[in-house]
Amino acid sequence: MRRNRHNPAYVAVALTCATAALPSIGIAAEKNVTDTGKAATAVALEADSCSAAFATVMASYLKPEIDKQFPGDTAAIAEFTRGVAHAFDIKNVDAPYYLGVRNGFAIIDRFESMQEMGFPITTEAFCKNLGDALKGSAMGFDTDSADAFLREAMIRLYPDAAPKTLTPESQQAYISDQKAREGVIETPSGLLFEVITEGEGAQPALTDIVKVTYTGRLSDGTVFDSTERPIQFPVNRLVPGFTEGLQMMKTGGEYRIIIPPQLGYGDKGASGIIPPGAVLDFTVRLLDILPQQQATPENPLNNQ
Repeated sequence: MRRNRHNPAYVAVALTCATAALPSIGIAAEKNVTDTGKAATAVALEADSCSAAFATVMASYLKPEIDKQFPGDTAAIAEFTRGVAHAFDIKNVDAPYYLGVRNGFAIIDRFESMQEMGFPITTEAFCKNLGDALKGSAMGFDTDSADAFLREAMIRLYPDAAPKTLTPESQQAYISDQKAREGVIETPSGLLFEVITEGEGAQPALTDIVKVTYTGRLSDGTVFDSTERPIQFPVNRLVPGFTEGLQMMKTGGEYRIIIPPQLGYGDKGASGIIPPGAVLDFTVRLLDILPQQQATPENPLNNQ
């Protein structure tokens, strides 16, 4: 079947891939300019060659995603590049809209997951209420009451899916087993940290906003949360163990952080998904540290 020549899916992939790949290349470019100093300004560079070379590097990051989502579709590349051009246009002409597009893609995965779980939400109602919430309040909710409502709704949807009962002994045994593995270090707080692939970039500070992907598991291997697309959130608005672990990472690296209950959700658990007293075992990739003006946080692991 032939796809619509102006299929918005191509534009979506273009914007998603561009926002994921560009920041890391930007860091490298900035570093090189800093290292070479003013000497670079005296060099006459060929504009066409520079554009072609940069486009070639970018294509090496972007083409696998196009081939994966639109295999054998010859129209995809033309529409994809149209989407990239549109991203540049709206970035310069309408900055708030561009920011909304970027963060919309970060929200989509969680929105669709909630629909799949049975929450009766629609894009129209969500976007209207998002505007109200950003201005002050949506239907009288604040963050605490909204969280409580969603927890209660989850219990109503899945009354038999109560959180597992974990014993303190089982969780301590898991911590002890992990601590004994080669390469795992324990910090003074009790956090366990392991380098899977060391990054080469900067380390985030407490006040930074980061872009990451992660998978969170319980001690029995149950996945309670994961990301398909990069998301961003403030380092200082997470559970204490996640905040501590992020500050030990370097941009571009992949790490494992094992959070004991006292540095996670403690004896209360969270959202009907994480049992009371649970150890949290995260695999995290730190993709970027974002300038404050570019970041609109989505925060699935808040410390409330």
